[in-house]
Amino acid sequence: MWNRFTNLGDLAVMLPLAATIAVWLAAQKQFSSSLRWLLAFGSAGLLVAISKIAFIGWGIGSSDFDFTGISGHTMLASATLPVLLYLLSRAWLPRHSTLALAIGWLGGAAIGYSRLEVHAHSLSEVVLGFTCGLLASSWFASKTAERYSSKAAVCLLIPALVVFNLQFGNKVPGQDIITRIALFVAGHNHPFERKDLKIQARIFTEKQQSTINAGN
Repeated sequence: MWNRFTNLGDLAVMLPLAATIAVWLAAQKQFSSSLRWLLAFGSAGLLVAISKIAFIGWGIGSSDFDFTGISGHTMLASATLPVLLYLLSRAWLPRHSTLALAIGWLGGAAIGYSRLEVHAHSLSEVVLGFTCGLLASSWFASKTAERYSSKAAVCLLIPALVVFNLQFGNKVPGQDIITRIALFVAGHNHPFERKDLKIQARIFTEKQQSTINAGN
């Protein structure tokens, strides 16, 4: 079940959905809101990419927290689903917009939990992914208080449902692309992997112990 559910947070689903939101906002002549959404979504995505490139290319991570990069699935879902529900609520249930955001964040948290269940990420990676998505979506919502008509909301809901129907189950090789970029930038032939964290931690511990022994 979790293997299938976790695909909801894949780039194949969330990127078209994020683009749908941006286009819909522009169609409502809310150009500043559209750009704001692209900025929020893009900034969160950039943080995810940088964290992964830093580890894959240079081994920058944390053995203590088992951290190798921010969870992209969790970030994507925690940023996009709350914004989708928030915009729909601004037409149908404006008084419950905060509740709509909360439901979206709950969905993002569920995607994050699924990443733990399929052993794709550690807890620290999921928590940071959720935090990035939460900050992106809450910042966008705090700057966007426009009301929309029911007709306009339907014009967002239908394309969103089409995206879910067509893209759910598909996968974008985002990790492979990031790996290639990291190796190219770092000039390495082989990527750092999670197991390398333990090796680095053991070497560091041995060096510390050697230093202490030498001092004694």
